[in-house]
Amino acid sequence: MNKDNSSSDRKYSMKVASRRTGLTPHAIRAWERRYGVINPQRDSNNRRYYTEQDIVRLTLLREATDAGFPIGQIADYSNEELNEIVGKMNVIDLPVNKSKKAMKGRDISVVPDEEGYIESFLSALEQMDSKSMEAVLITGETEIGRNALLDRVIVPLMENIGELWRKGEIRISHEHLASHLIRTFLGSLLSSQRSFAGAPYVVVTTPSEQLHEIGALASAVAAASEGWNVTYLGPNLPAEEIAGAVKYNNSKAVILSLIYPENDPVATEELRKLRRYLPSTPIIAGGRARESYLPVLEEIGAIIVDDLYQVRTSLQDLRSNGIA
Repeated sequence: MNKDNSSSDRKYSMKVASRRTGLTPHAIRAWERRYGVINPQRDSNNRRYYTEQDIVRLTLLREATDAGFPIGQIADYSNEELNEIVGKMNVIDLPVNKSKKAMKGRDISVVPDEEGYIESFLSALEQMDSKSMEAVLITGETEIGRNALLDRVIVPLMENIGELWRKGEIRISHEHLASHLIRTFLGSLLSSQRSFAGAPYVVVTTPSEQLHEIGALASAVAAASEGWNVTYLGPNLPAEEIAGAVKYNNSKAVILSLIYPENDPVATEELRKLRRYLPSTPIIAGGRARESYLPVLEEIGAIIVDDLYQVRTSLQDLRSNGIA
């Protein structure tokens, strides 16, 4: 067997790419989406995979950002240019906290310290200190803004908590406490959002048997931040009730969150029913379980989104195209 080009042909999962580059999966996805630093391919199961060239580039970008260069400034640099600035900055000897000092006077919002908020929240969660957990979220909203808090702290935080629970590293009571507190916090953000005269309405919910609502709540807050009037219906709603709310408010779109269970025949049929009730209303669908529903989502012509950023851009596109 010829092994000369085996390294360049290798395919790496997100988990391996994260470990090799020193970047969190969330950071990798954010850099792909916002700055197009790499263009990962997908395998037959629609999962991202990364090549050796992707790993090299992501590592160079991570080292350069550790040295104090905002990712938005260097995203278009070639690997040769990145090698040059990394060599000049001697990144190997530069600790992360020193690089943060180098960012003073620059636009530090480009590379916020989201990991610090996540670690602080998890530390407070371990002690079941709900006041400190809430304080972390309030401070994050103040320091990095509502959208950044949603995208870079709350979403990866819930993913981390779910993984910790599955590994048995936290009790179910910890998971329930975190979910309750984040649900309450998101609800307060949504209720504090003012109505917009003349703006389109959007209905946000989850289909029948989809009981997890934090993704839907986060989507509702994101939609409100885009200037939409949000009708949030909570989780687990039959198709006829969703359609009734859409018609009552003359809503121009529906946002659905699909978290658990995956590939549920009840949810699948509810999605088909919803399209029959709303033949021309745009349906935006996302959530951790979205990939298991890809066949039916494509069948009903849903707008499939990977994250909250795509929820926002999808809503922007609907308005710019005159649909809403």
